[in-house]
Amino acid sequence: MPRPSRPLLLPLTRGSEIARARQQLQRGGWPRLQMAAIVLVTGVAGLLASHLLRVGGIETMLLRYPLAVLLAYATFLLLMWIWLRWRGDVAADTVIPEASGAGGSATPGAGPDWFGSGGRSGGGGASASWGEAAGAGTSGSTSDGAMLDLADGEGLPILALLGVVTVVAAALVAASRVIWTAPVLMAELLVDAAIAGGLYRRMQGMQAQGWWRLCLAHTFWPLLGALLFFAALGWIAQEISPHANTLVDVLQTLRDK
Repeated sequence: MPRPSRPLLLPLTRGSEIARARQQLQRGGWPRLQMAAIVLVTGVAGLLASHLLRVGGIETMLLRYPLAVLLAYATFLLLMWIWLRWRGDVAADTVIPEASGAGGSATPGAGPDWFGSGGRSGGGGASASWGEAAGAGTSGSTSDGAMLDLADGEGLPILALLGVVTVVAAALVAASRVIWTAPVLMAELLVDAAIAGGLYRRMQGMQAQGWWRLCLAHTFWPLLGALLFFAALGWIAQEISPHANTLVDVLQTLRDK
């Protein structure tokens, strides 16, 4: 009687596990909603940072705005670390079967199963694009006193509205990029955490990349764009009104001219 043929054993790869993890996250983990909450908190942190820097004596917008962006990004990294610890704990409590055979999985999805109570997730890997998140999303909201001080001005001209719209648009562009690419970033973080924790013992000698490097790789361009945008905004504001401390002061100066 002929022996039944054994299924083909395919080697585990970082790319395949990231794709599987992304599918699991999108199926039950709401990654974009989670990233939207992270980006929102990051934006609030940026506004608060700019306000506190001004109260602390850093009144020059050219310096204060980029510093607020960097502080907001630091908040973003902290939130991503907390998220990874939360999902990593879920994964650690899950029984993860090792792939049988010479370093491979018999069927798609036969690798480590990351189905936890908070939705599915997968682990591992190579960097991609803050952010997706971040740099992109996190710092756009750091328009410092623009929002906090709007209540102090009355009857601002159309220019004030245009200025606010420009800042908000820049923030939305950066945040949207981070939020849209959240499934990829989060999947890579989980896979990387699995590799670092030894959960993928047969993944062909792959090494963990490091969660902060992955976050930076995904969000570098949004972060750089936010830094350049707010540095330019601060420089233009200081050129228009050298003694102004907020964008509202600049707009008041323009109205009085």
